[in-house]
Amino acid sequence: MRRFLLSFLIVFCLLPVGSAMAESAPLVTIAGQSFSKADIKFTPKQLKTWREAPSGQAQRGMFTFSKVAEFIHHAFILDFAKNNALTASPEFVASFKKAFASDTLKGDKLETLAQFSALEFAVDAFLYQREGGKVIFDQSHPMLPIEAYFNAYKAYANSQRLVFTDAETERLWWLSFARVNAIEVPAEQVEFSVPWWHKLD
Repeated sequence: MRRFLLSFLIVFCLLPVGSAMAESAPLVTIAGQSFSKADIKFTPKQLKTWREAPSGQAQRGMFTFSKVAEFIHHAFILDFAKNNALTASPEFVASFKKAFASDTLKGDKLETLAQFSALEFAVDAFLYQREGGKVIFDQSHPMLPIEAYFNAYKAYANSQRLVFTDAETERLWWLSFARVNAIEVPAEQVEFSVPWWHKLD
């Protein structure tokens, strides 16, 4: 999946490497779904590159964390939307497909991504309306209500709906919201009437 965390949550630290048992131990559980290192699939090319590169271990650590962050965000969007009766707008699903359909992105893959993106936008808009707060520009998420998401994730953590069972993963997750160098969108330019891709020609 594109998103969020894909560009927004990569940091320069490593997850610890452990035994086969540690590989299958959950790193995090959210809304009843757990994720471990064993859930991450590496390609032979990736493993070869990481073995040979001086920074290979760091690259593998960043890739691992990006997959953990992607899992958390995906599970959160689906659960939060369900609990708040939010749905993907058919209009925005259609405009996403029109904007991004290609020879490599089509069929079920395009439909799944379009449905999730439209649902994610519904969550974006709902959270910003409820929470307000800082909105930043991210390359794949130009209108990201990061402060509202942080508060929502904290609420999940406080209610034990987001539980980290790996201390380093937890540290990296919350650190990823700092984004001290991110471009902040001025409040007067923040609007969630339609998603950014809906405006593409």
